[in-house]
Amino acid sequence: MDKQRKLEFGAEEDQVVAKANQLIQGRHDFTTAEQRIFVSMIAKPDRDMETFPEQKIRIEDVCKPSGIDPSNLYRRVDEITDNLLDKKVSVRQNDDQGEETRFKKYNVFSMCEYERGSGTVTAKFNDDMAPFLLKLKERFTLYLVTVFLRLRSRYSTQIYERLKMRQDLRHLSLSVEDLRRQLSIENKYSKFSDLKRSVLESVLEQAREELKEKADIYFTYRINRINNSPQSIDFFIHDNEPVIQEILDGNESMPDTLPGRRENGREEPGAGAEETARSGSPNVDAKGLFLSDRDQEEIRSLDQSQVEDLYEKAKRQVTREGEGGSSDVYLESMIASRMEKLWSESP
Repeated sequence: MDKQRKLEFGAEEDQVVAKANQLIQGRHDFTTAEQRIFVSMIAKPDRDMETFPEQKIRIEDVCKPSGIDPSNLYRRVDEITDNLLDKKVSVRQNDDQGEETRFKKYNVFSMCEYERGSGTVTAKFNDDMAPFLLKLKERFTLYLVTVFLRLRSRYSTQIYERLKMRQDLRHLSLSVEDLRRQLSIENKYSKFSDLKRSVLESVLEQAREELKEKADIYFTYRINRINNSPQSIDFFIHDNEPVIQEILDGNESMPDTLPGRRENGREEPGAGAEETARSGSPNVDAKGLFLSDRDQEEIRSLDQSQVEDLYEKAKRQVTREGEGGSSDVYLESMIASRMEKLWSESP
C-alpha cells in the first residue's frame, strides 16, 4: 500500500477512487459508459461520512480523459440512468476459514436522474454500498480516477482494478474460471479454445497495450497448463514510468517521491534491485516460460539448440519492434510470448 499512497494520495481526494477489495473482486456487467459514471461517483463523497449524499457528474468530464465524443452519451443518457438504477454487483462472501460460501448481490444506486439540457447525471448510492466505499480502514485499493477514465475498453478497466489491488506484490494469478467470471463472459465462451482465441489473443492483448500506453501500471502474462490444458493465467505487474512521469508533470499537487522516478538520470532510492526484490517482482526467464508450456512429447522433440534459436529469433523481433520495455521482466515475458507464436507457426 505504501507505493499506492505516494501516488494516489498525492492527488486531491476527489480525484482518488477508494474501493474495498471485495468490491473489486466482485462481478458486474456495467457497460463502459456506466463504469465511467460509477467510478466517477465513487471519487466524489467524503469517505468519512456515514451515508451517501446525492452527487452530480458531468457527462463531459467522464468522456474527456479518453477523448470520447460525449454527444453519443448525451443521446443515450436517459437509457443509461435507467440501466444504472437496475445495476447490481455480486460480492463473494467467505466463511471464517476464508472459503468462498456464496455471492451476495447489491443494487448500486437508489436514485438516478438526468435533467435534459443540463449535461449532468445526479445519482445516490444505495446505503448498502457503504461498507465497500466509506470509512475504509483495511483491504482496499486506490487509483486515480483520471487514469481509469483514460481507458476505453471495459475489460481494460476491470483488469486494471484487479492489478492495482496486487500492485505491491507484482503478481496476480487467476484461474480460467475466475477470469471468465471477472469479465462476465461465462456464457459467451463455453470452451477454453474459444476463450483463448477471443479473449486471451484479443481482449488481454488490447488491455495490455492500452495500459502500457495510458495507465500507471501495465502487465505481461503467461498461461499455465496441466497436460496441455490451460488452467490459470499469471499476470506480471510493472510500474509504467513514462506514464507516471506524465501524471507528475500534469499534476502540480502530485508528490515528487514516486517509486522509480528518476532525477538527472539517476533512480531515486528504493527503486533499484533491492526494492524490486522486496516488492516481489518475479524473476522471469523466457526459455523457462516457453518450456514450462510444453508437454513431455514436445520437450523430447526439442534440443537445446532449437530452443536457443527460437529465443534469439524472438528476441530480435521483440527488440526490432520496440517491445522491449524498460525492465528485464517485461522483455523476457514478451520474448516468451513471441517464442510461443513462432513455435505455433513452425511446420
